[in-house]
Amino acid sequence: MENSPINEAVELLCDNLPTLRSILNLTQQDLAMQIGTSRQAIINFEHKEKKLTKSMLISIITYFSLRGRSAAFLKTMGLYRNPYINSLGFDEKLCDYIIYNNIMGEKR
Repeated sequence: MENSPINEAVELLCDNLPTLRSILNLTQQDLAMQIGTSRQAIINFEHKEKKLTKSMLISIITYFSLRGRSAAFLKTMGLYRNPYINSLGFDEKLCDYIIYNNIMGEKR
């Protein structure tokens, strides 16, 4: 696989999707419903059996980046230093703001 920023983001998200779901206490079905896809699609992404489309990638990035605990995890993984992620409007400064202000009202 080409080592472009978008491919690096896909790789990071697919590798860490089970952990991200666990951080927010989500099942595959819960996540699928939240981002508008099927449970089977989530399974396929987690096992790298199918490629993420750009729209699904953006949905997953947005979902987990707008929740403090998962955003904090993604920050430690270096996601917000990725130029593609930055082009979507997500960076470490926004991540810090989301974490600090608990944007989605998560229980701590």
